[in-house]
Amino acid sequence: MLSPTKNSISANGDLLEVRNLAVSLGGNKILDKVNLAVKHGTIHALIGPNGAGKTTLIRSIMGGMPHQGLIRFLFTGNGRIGYVPQLLEFDHSVPITVFDFLSLMLQTTPVFLSRRRNKRAGIKRILAATDCEHLIDRLVGGLSGGEFRRVLLAQALTPTPELLLLDEPASNVDEYGVRQFEEMLVNLKQNHGHSILMVGHDLQMIIRIADRITAINRTVTFDGSADELQDPTMVARLFGLG
Repeated sequence: MLSPTKNSISANGDLLEVRNLAVSLGGNKILDKVNLAVKHGTIHALIGPNGAGKTTLIRSIMGGMPHQGLIRFLFTGNGRIGYVPQLLEFDHSVPITVFDFLSLMLQTTPVFLSRRRNKRAGIKRILAATDCEHLIDRLVGGLSGGEFRRVLLAQALTPTPELLLLDEPASNVDEYGVRQFEEMLVNLKQNHGHSILMVGHDLQMIIRIADRITAINRTVTFDGSADELQDPTMVARLFGLG
């Protein structure tokens, strides 16, 4: 059940509440009794081994997966949700520029993008949100993993969302790109008030930037602060390495 409550402030500052979530596919239980809460203005990370159900949880939150249990949004603003998928099926041999790509992706949005000159200025402003306006004339197929992720994040921020969902935002990104992505996410939280729920596999990145971490392996196996994951034995247990 999806409950997009608006203009209602949770007493404990929650923006998103998930209670007793269960998902079954083909008779197999993918998620069971999942509980978590994402607070306003925080970065909340989801971790866990491959196949643990993290992407299924994100899709359930977006309303794209049949499920049981409660998903409740306590929006206080526009109620929009931005999303960056783990994978985007795209033929990188197609000679399309970042400008053309975003024009297509955003063609139903703002009126100020109606004429080409204004459209280009609008796309540059959108790309500037993730410091990648210099990529506007680059071919999408020639972008690095980190550059393409920046473009996708810029698109997810348009129009401005109240909740940002990121599925493995730093996958296929080198260490330099990871650090840049960290800075952008922290900036979005601290300077723009975004609330972020992200799936991640780079545990060190997550420990550096997340306010709260929830580990999933069909059900919740950990929910706490980054400091609590400094213990290697805890990490080994969560990922089945012990």
